[in-house]
Amino acid sequence: MPTAASICTSRLACSSQEILLTTRAYRSHADAKADVSVREVLRLLYDGLKLAPTAPYIRDSTGSHIVLPPNPQYTKRLGSEILIIDLETRPLKSTADYAKGEFDWRNLGHVSAGVFNHYTYALIHGYDYKFVHAHEFEDRHATWIKPSALANHIKNYKFIVFLDADATFRFLHLPIEWMLNYWDIKSHHSFVMAKDPWSETDPDVNADRFNRTLTNTGFMIVQNNENTMPILKAWHECPDDVRYANCSQWKRPRFHEQSAFGEFIRYDYEESIKELDCGEANGFPGVTVSNCQGKFIRHYWFHKHNVKIDFHENMMNAFTLPIQKVFAENIGGVIVEQEQNVIHD
Repeated sequence: MPTAASICTSRLACSSQEILLTTRAYRSHADAKADVSVREVLRLLYDGLKLAPTAPYIRDSTGSHIVLPPNPQYTKRLGSEILIIDLETRPLKSTADYAKGEFDWRNLGHVSAGVFNHYTYALIHGYDYKFVHAHEFEDRHATWIKPSALANHIKNYKFIVFLDADATFRFLHLPIEWMLNYWDIKSHHSFVMAKDPWSETDPDVNADRFNRTLTNTGFMIVQNNENTMPILKAWHECPDDVRYANCSQWKRPRFHEQSAFGEFIRYDYEESIKELDCGEANGFPGVTVSNCQGKFIRHYWFHKHNVKIDFHENMMNAFTLPIQKVFAENIGGVIVEQEQNVIHD
């Protein structure tokens, strides 16, 4: 590791340029080792928490058990065959703060908190991770980056898992393989998505032209099979109005690529798309419409500050469990019994 002495003999003797070089050297060294050290820290923290793909149940914060159905298909961890991916056209404000030496968890916004949740999840379970910073389109909304980015990476993986920045893994210790088993994902399923909330009082909201509830593209599991690339290509080219007339209406109006997928793409690939109930992987606690409570994936369309709270609660549970173990097992003799409340000589 570089030392200050290796660059200048005294902090007082350093010019401003030398000080800058010193700071950069230290930061470069930290960056080079950060991925390894963070991975090891998370491995130790989650070693006793992380569930197997075939764990019989998961316990939620209320004490209730979510039970895995019988005959799970995925019995082994897939590791680097799974890619967790973030797609953004926005730079992370927290990275700019870090570059200025001003990173502070208390000031972290929901976008960085969501990305940190996804990256941490990947490290815990040994999945690959990529943050794709895409350029803006000139003629359509930024969320249209999804089809091309997914297409450019799926060939190298068995599964890609994508979440919007305002969506989180509710249980960081629960592997994707367990969810694949729970949702009964088969080899012919190219896409897995959750439905949006739908209400009889507002039937036109979150519905396509056939009054069918839209799926939400804020959480997607994409499986590499024979129909995946054709779906992604059709979706990416949809606004060109060649295969799907008037798909260009969704270039900019809400819900952009999501509306295009729901209005056109899914009707040509019904058997390849698994639609989950909204409550499984959409919404958050307090949403009553369609019971969109975010059982496994929470998507905070509103109250986005909860993204940070979700991440915080997951991490604090992992950090405090070994501390609780110290007191439960009296490790190191930290608990001393005072049998008589007297002052001894």
